[in-house]
Amino acid sequence: MGSKIVEQTRTRTATAGDERIANNRSGHQTGSPKLKLPESKTILWIAGAAIVVLFALGYFFLMPVAEVATVQRGTAISAVYGTVRIEPAFVVRVRAQNDGFIRLAESFSAGRGAIGKGVQRGELLATIADEETSRQLKQARTDLQAAVDRAALPLPSSELLKAAEDNLQRLEKVVSSGNVPAVEYQKSKSEVNRLRGAVETERIERDRNLKSLQEIAKKLEAEMKNAEVRSPIDGILTNVQTIDGELVSDGNELFTVSSRKTYVRGEVNEEDVGEVKPGMKAKVQLYAYRTRTFTGRVTSIQPAADPTTQRYTVVLEMENPPDNMMVGMTGEMNIITGVHENALLVPTRALLVDQALKVNGGIVQRRTVNVGFRTLDFSEVLSGLEDSDHIIVSDQDKFHSGQPVRQRMINAPPPPKAP
Repeated sequence: MGSKIVEQTRTRTATAGDERIANNRSGHQTGSPKLKLPESKTILWIAGAAIVVLFALGYFFLMPVAEVATVQRGTAISAVYGTVRIEPAFVVRVRAQNDGFIRLAESFSAGRGAIGKGVQRGELLATIADEETSRQLKQARTDLQAAVDRAALPLPSSELLKAAEDNLQRLEKVVSSGNVPAVEYQKSKSEVNRLRGAVETERIERDRNLKSLQEIAKKLEAEMKNAEVRSPIDGILTNVQTIDGELVSDGNELFTVSSRKTYVRGEVNEEDVGEVKPGMKAKVQLYAYRTRTFTGRVTSIQPAADPTTQRYTVVLEMENPPDNMMVGMTGEMNIITGVHENALLVPTRALLVDQALKVNGGIVQRRTVNVGFRTLDFSEVLSGLEDSDHIIVSDQDKFHSGQPVRQRMINAPPPPKAP
């Protein structure tokens, strides 16, 4: 019985101790903040979502940007590509006609700085100084004037002839009466004939001398005129190949004068010239007018190719050219050789031969394209792409198939219209 009492006592003690330990633990937890698991999970979820969003935004903004255009329908044009240059209708090279030191006219004393100035036909460009010819011309003109003045005076023998003729007429009236010997009459008649011959000789000599002086003056004037370098046509001074005071020789090229009238000179490759015919329309774009496209028409095709480039020259006539179109302007052209309506079109610069990069759902896809008509701006797609597809139009070498990209839509030029 005593053992039972001891065991019960131990049991109570252990139970009391366990209760104290439990109470102590409970008291410890009551003294510190409680962890609420549902609220912690929300914070963790928000923080995780923010991190994911940040990573997504960073990934999005770090993705390469592809400039894309939309495949659209329009008029497909078959064209022969070529380059163009504005050329003057006439070019005249002005050469020296004598030797001497050149003096530029006042209007062109700036030399090469005068290039681009307008000139009139016959306008003085320069003179080639020739003092000896000038002196001789002055003397010849003086001699000629003196000869002209002398020619206005009676010939030296003309007065003697008139007196002899008057005497002969008097003798003719009285010779029949026998009061005048016949010998005297014949002598008077012979004198009249002699004087007439003398007057004729003097007249011939005077005319010969006058003509000789006129020819000398005319020749010297021609030489002096050659010393005056004048513009042969109305136009624009396009080159100056001399300087003021330079010694020049007969035949030296001094100036180049170009006509104001111009034409469009195009060049096409040998493999394309067979498609070009006179009368075909052409679209011309000059680099000086990048925002404008001009219409032209083929007027002729020169039969011989350039021996160096093997390119053929095509002469165009532009419709409504710009007012300030100048010689030397360059550009590109497309001579229209065929038209397809309602065709699928892509910007030509989007094609790498027969390959195009399509963006589908933000992923780059390579497509092989069957190309029909092609111009500088647009190409016809026969297969490989569909209407409203987005294709990369620049820096294609920076992208590869399967690459994720961001798209930036560009404003492509409007599709061409039927010519």
